[in-house]
Amino acid sequence: MGAVVLGVDLGTTATKVVATRVDGRVVAVTDRGYPLRTGQHGTAVQDPLEVLDAVTRAVGDCVERIDGPIRGLSFSSAMHTLLALDADGSPLTPALSWADNRAADLVRRLRADHGPQLHAATGTPVHPSFPLAKLMWFAEHEPELHRRAAHWVGIKDFVLSRLTGRLVTEHSNAAGTGLLDMRTLSWYEPALRLAGIDAGRLPELLAPTDVLDLRDPIGGLPTGLPVVAGGGDGPLANLGVGAVLPGMAAL
Repeated sequence: MGAVVLGVDLGTTATKVVATRVDGRVVAVTDRGYPLRTGQHGTAVQDPLEVLDAVTRAVGDCVERIDGPIRGLSFSSAMHTLLALDADGSPLTPALSWADNRAADLVRRLRADHGPQLHAATGTPVHPSFPLAKLMWFAEHEPELHRRAAHWVGIKDFVLSRLTGRLVTEHSNAAGTGLLDMRTLSWYEPALRLAGIDAGRLPELLAPTDVLDLRDPIGGLPTGLPVVAGGGDGPLANLGVGAVLPGMAAL
């Protein structure tokens, strides 16, 4: 079969895994589902442990279908997710998905007071999907939890922390938080102040092409396997269709 790499996509209702040869030929595709739980006041959440279990199972299913060596794996994910972790890296909250709209009322005030400044610096409009608004919602509605959380991360950041032992995100997902200064590719201090946190409670920032080492041998994969940090599904879709230059659009 030849050497393959695995691509793992953490979606809204399922994790998909594709095994691809270095010449681009797809040799196996698997998936494992999980629910998106919706409720009152616009809530739409995932259980991060269910997502992690789906990753393990979908990767294992894919590995069983592959004869050749596996050279590495990389991740994509739905953007704008947010969950809180304690000091040991265990979830304190569900993962608030991109579809979670609980911060809608708060966003109206935020947009009126800070919208142009935030948009200019971060590249993201003020919107309830984005983690900035979700963090402000926790500060306003669950202040004790907001204070107690050691880290605030996205769903891919959580999965990577369990697989590699490092709490990291990359610039493409960070760009969808409303917290990243697009000019410096560092966390934007005015947004952090609005969110009520400091940069130490957010993941380390990496480039999407940075490589980590697999610590947890999920699905039969060996420890030490290269794990590419990857990116958000939207930016990677643009990359996939070649829309990577100023003035180009992807539909």
